[in-house]
Amino acid sequence: MPSADIPAPPWRAPKKAHAARQPLSAEAVLSTALRLVDRDGLDAVSMRRVAQELGTGAASLYAYFANKDELLEQLLDRVVGEIPLPRADAHDWVAEVKSSCFASRNVFAAHRDLVRVARANIPTGPNSLRYTEAMLAVLRGAGIPDRICAWSMDQMSMVIVADALEQAVHADLGRQSEADAEPYLNQVRDYFASLPADEFPNLVALAPTMIEGSGDDRFAFALDLMLDGLARHARPGGGAA
Repeated sequence: MPSADIPAPPWRAPKKAHAARQPLSAEAVLSTALRLVDRDGLDAVSMRRVAQELGTGAASLYAYFANKDELLEQLLDRVVGEIPLPRADAHDWVAEVKSSCFASRNVFAAHRDLVRVARANIPTGPNSLRYTEAMLAVLRGAGIPDRICAWSMDQMSMVIVADALEQAVHADLGRQSEADAEPYLNQVRDYFASLPADEFPNLVALAPTMIEGSGDDRFAFALDLMLDGLARHARPGGGAA
């Protein structure tokens, strides 16, 4: 009787069935890292943790990424690829830029605090380059001088990253929605209103206004301030300076 047909003794623990291991690739590593970010936040991502999720050793990941920083940079670029590119032929360049900024903020906010990666380095991945090129085409096409185009890209990115990161912080504190944040904001409003009016007359007077408006309202306000300034530099008929 072949040994394979001999039944195991009843006191011996049966062998566990193992799921088929996912073929390892750069794409598989990025997908797994993104799932970790979405589930547990950016701090949960490490080469060892990603490897564990893939059922392999951390050393095998170094065939695709030199280190964790490179993995995170490419992960951020993958997420940037989810953002629709702004169109240089849009009829209203201001509306196009504003819509694209909202889309960027929403994509980043959908992935917890991954946007923290963008604070340390200038994104230079292929998707980031394509997005920057498309946005510059919109701005230059509106006739905005080159230096202002270049600098405004940096400033718009800072506003987008800051707003997306604030959403991530609120979510980590259990304020996933405007309704969740309302009790905290009401406490802040009431605290401002209770301050000594002779010492803090403006805070007391503006207490309700300081916390009113949705996150979208405030983000749109910040964009409008920037776009109003950019529009002053646009030349009728467009064309780069």
